[in-house]
Amino acid sequence: MKSSKMMRTTLLRLARRARSRLLSILSPHSVPAAQEVQRTPEKPSAQQGLCGEALVLASQLDGKTFHVPDLWKVFSDWPLAANPHAQRLDALVDSLLERIITNEKKLKALKQANFGRLISLWYPDAEWPELEIAAAYSVWIFVWDDEVDANDTDVSNDEELSRAYYQKSLRTIHNLLGLDPVEDGQEPVFEDDESLHPNMALFADVGRGMRATTDKIQRERFYRELENFMVQVGVEHVHRMRGSIPSVEKYIEIRSGSVGCAPQIAITDAMLRIRLPESIMECAAMKALWRETVVICFILNDVYSVQKEIAQDSLLNLVPVMYKNCDPEKQSLDTVTRDIEVLLQETVRKFEEAARSLSEMTSNDAQLSKDVQAFIKWCRYFITGVQQWSLESRRYGMAKCVNEDGSLSIVL
Repeated sequence: MKSSKMMRTTLLRLARRARSRLLSILSPHSVPAAQEVQRTPEKPSAQQGLCGEALVLASQLDGKTFHVPDLWKVFSDWPLAANPHAQRLDALVDSLLERIITNEKKLKALKQANFGRLISLWYPDAEWPELEIAAAYSVWIFVWDDEVDANDTDVSNDEELSRAYYQKSLRTIHNLLGLDPVEDGQEPVFEDDESLHPNMALFADVGRGMRATTDKIQRERFYRELENFMVQVGVEHVHRMRGSIPSVEKYIEIRSGSVGCAPQIAITDAMLRIRLPESIMECAAMKALWRETVVICFILNDVYSVQKEIAQDSLLNLVPVMYKNCDPEKQSLDTVTRDIEVLLQETVRKFEEAARSLSEMTSNDAQLSKDVQAFIKWCRYFITGVQQWSLESRRYGMAKCVNEDGSLSIVL
C-alpha cells in the first residue's frame, strides 16, 4: 500500500514537471513570473530538465537515503592545518567574487560556500603572494565550472555555446600564461582585462602571478592539465545534455579530468617555492601520486556533493553512476557505499605506494628529498582540506546530514 502510494506520488510529480518543461519549451516568455513562482516546488526539482537514462535514474533515486561511513577514519594519520592568513583570505575571496559575480543571489551563495576556508586548508604553509595566486585560481575554476554545470546559464544548456566557451577560454589561458609564440625582438602581448569574458577576468591575475614565479615548462604543464580539464568537462556536459550515463570505468576517466584537481597539482612546486627537477616531475611514481590524489579528491567531492548535484539536474556523479551500473540483483545504495569504500581504500593504498617510491628515489639527496616530502605532504593537505571543507561548507549542506558517530545520511 505504502509502495503504491509512493509510486503514484512520484508519477504525479514527474507529470507536473514534464508539463512545466513542455510549457517552457513551447512558450518560454508567455508565463508571468508570479505564476512561475507558484509552480516552483520549495525543494529544488531533482528531475526537471532531465532526459534519457538520467531521468529514469533520477526517479529511481528520488527520496532514497545514501549512507556514508565516517571517512575521516581513512585519513586518521594524515595532516590537517589552516593557514594563519585565514581571515585575510576570506576577505580576498569575497572581493574576487564581487569583481565577477553580478547576480546577488549567486554572489551570496558563493560567499557562503567559504572558499577562503578551503584555500587556507589547502595551503597551510604558503606565503601571502602564493595565496593570492591560489585564491584567484581557485575562485576562477569554481566560477568557470559553474557556468557549465549549474543548468541556469545559456552555456550550460547549449552544446555549441559550451564548446565555444571552452575554446575561447583555452585561447585566453594560453595567452595569459605567456605561451603564445612571439617573434624575435617582440614583446608578448597579453589580452586586456577589460576585453576578457567576465569568468576569465580572474585568470588574468593567475597568469600574471604564474608568469612572474614559474618557468615556461611549469606553465606548459599547467596549461596541458587545464586543457584536459576543459576537454573532460565538455565530455561530461555532452553526457548531461543527452541524459546518458557512462560505465564506472569511463566515468572515472572523465571525472579525473573534470574535477579540476590536476591543474592545481601542476602548480604545487611553485606554491611551495620549490622547483622539482623534470626527472622527478615526469617519473612514473610522481604521475601515480598525481593520479591517486585526483581520484581520492573526486571520490570525496562526489560523495558530499551528490545531493546538490542531483538537485541541479546532474546525474554525472560517482554515486548515481555506480548505482546505474550495479548488478541488477544487488542494485542498492548500500552496494554503492561498499563499492565506494573499496575504491577509496584501494586508491589510498596506491597513493602510499607512490609516496614510498618517491621517497626511496630521492633519499640520497637531502635537499631533493626535503622538497619531495613537502610535495607529498601538500597532496595530503589537499585531500584532507577537501574532506574537512566539504563537511563544513554550506555549498553542500552536509552539516545537517552528519550523525553522532560521524557517518552521514544523505537524502537524495
